[in-house]
Amino acid sequence: MNKYLAPHIRTEAKTGHMMMDVLLALVPLGIFSYINYGLRPLIIVLLTMLTAILCEAICCILRRRSLAALGDGSAAVTGMLIGLIMSPMVDYWVPMIGAAIAIFVAKAPFGGFGRNVFNPAAVGVAALTYCFPQQMFTYPAISSVTTLPLEMTLPADSIIVEQSIAAHLQAGAAPALSRTQLLLGDFAGPIGATAPLILVAFVTYMMVRRTASPWTVIPYFVTCVAIAWLFPLSGMGRIYGTVAQVCAGYVLFSGVFLLNDPVTTPRFWLGRLFYGFFTAILVMLLQRIGRVEASSCFAILIMNAVSPIIDRWSWHGLRRLKKLVHRVTGGGVNG
Repeated sequence: MNKYLAPHIRTEAKTGHMMMDVLLALVPLGIFSYINYGLRPLIIVLLTMLTAILCEAICCILRRRSLAALGDGSAAVTGMLIGLIMSPMVDYWVPMIGAAIAIFVAKAPFGGFGRNVFNPAAVGVAALTYCFPQQMFTYPAISSVTTLPLEMTLPADSIIVEQSIAAHLQAGAAPALSRTQLLLGDFAGPIGATAPLILVAFVTYMMVRRTASPWTVIPYFVTCVAIAWLFPLSGMGRIYGTVAQVCAGYVLFSGVFLLNDPVTTPRFWLGRLFYGFFTAILVMLLQRIGRVEASSCFAILIMNAVSPIIDRWSWHGLRRLKKLVHRVTGGGVNG
């Protein structure tokens, strides 16, 4: 296939092991959620994964394709990511709707895995953010809960709720948490986004396994930290404010999972560098001025839209750089 084409037109040769690497994250994040809230978060993630797989199977049947396509694991990963971004208190059917939107709207119409323009999980979460904000952003107070009930809908006033870090920052207030609590994930938030140390360890593992590109991950995290450090929030110390901003919302989660989608990420290293850099700027900007509490998914979708342009620009840039180096080293004279 022509190398000039946008990144979403291609497929990756090592899709299977990449998806398995991502699915492995469910184990430590699942254990962490189970310790905090019991079985309910695990049921939410499992139901969302099964919904995504079922929707993928329906698409295969309608398009008269073999169900063997389910073996690439992409549908399971999409469902898992949506489930991990949910509140532990969400009704079970809410993330299932998000999984259906991700497959039926963001993936199947474009031809399936390898051809989707937008990250399906980000599309599903973005839709739920505007359709069910109360469900999405109501979190149980982690200090007052040992095990959440398993009912479809939690009884009103039966659980003490707490604002997330992102909600505190958006309101201009400092969360009543220590730096240790922030780093250890001892705060209310989405199922899979409140374990900073686990997320950092896992993205390191992904880079070692080459499932995640350091050309994307490192510029993203460095830029997020730099913006939080250079533009501190009022009423907070520079160090504490930086840690709080990076741990808030989906900032870490997006950098570990959504940013490293092999389909929507630029192919060339220069494009990935700019992709990570500008995504971080959008994430931190929307965190401060966005209308929703956690808007990282919208930053990812915006960058998905321009990813083909970045990829094509980077290809031409690298080609010119190669010619320049060739001339400087004497290749142009010898040629």
